[in-house]
Amino acid sequence: MLGERLTPDEARVNGFSSPQECLAALAAKPCDLLIVDLGACEQDGLDMLEHARRMTPWLSSLAIVEHAAVSCAIRAIKAGAGDCLDKPVEPDRLLAAVGNQLARVTVSTRHPKALTAMEIQILHLILAGRTSHDIAAELHRSKRTIDVHRKNIMRKLQATCFVDLVKRALGMGFTESPKGTKDAPEPGAPNREPPPDEDRDAGPPADTPSSPITGSDLHI
Repeated sequence: MLGERLTPDEARVNGFSSPQECLAALAAKPCDLLIVDLGACEQDGLDMLEHARRMTPWLSSLAIVEHAAVSCAIRAIKAGAGDCLDKPVEPDRLLAAVGNQLARVTVSTRHPKALTAMEIQILHLILAGRTSHDIAAELHRSKRTIDVHRKNIMRKLQATCFVDLVKRALGMGFTESPKGTKDAPEPGAPNREPPPDEDRDAGPPADTPSSPITGSDLHI
């Protein structure tokens, strides 16, 4: 629907048939708005909203639920959706909701890449009160590696100091440890991630869009 109503100059709309494909794309390239059709409130869709919020806590998201599915809408909001629409969704209503969500996206909140699995793990350890020395020992990494990851996390969350990082992280929903640990490296396992580079994820500054939708990337 959006792909038919929006031109390539207005927005790039990417559709995915599975949560795994969508999350892989989120990890690889920038996105301004995530739209998830939850159908009959499938758990896979709710899990994807939660995972996307951990990977890209700054990302706006919109959930589509069945008509009058109030309980599903509540679960979607708790999972990270910024807004919910119930079916049937009229094109003009969808475009208005997309515009409202994208209006919250500014140049300063457009990020080239998501938080990596390692950065998410380190962020949770930081919120648990661990120092860089503690985290390095627990994850079997050097303190320098942990410090570079911390700088990347602070840049991505736009935190100016440690207290600001904690406030922003808690405000973005980092209050519980991620479900499961399969995405995080086991202690003592070889580091399969490339060495952290505090400038690697930094891309050229984006131009200010002339409207909330123009120039945006949408994942559906």
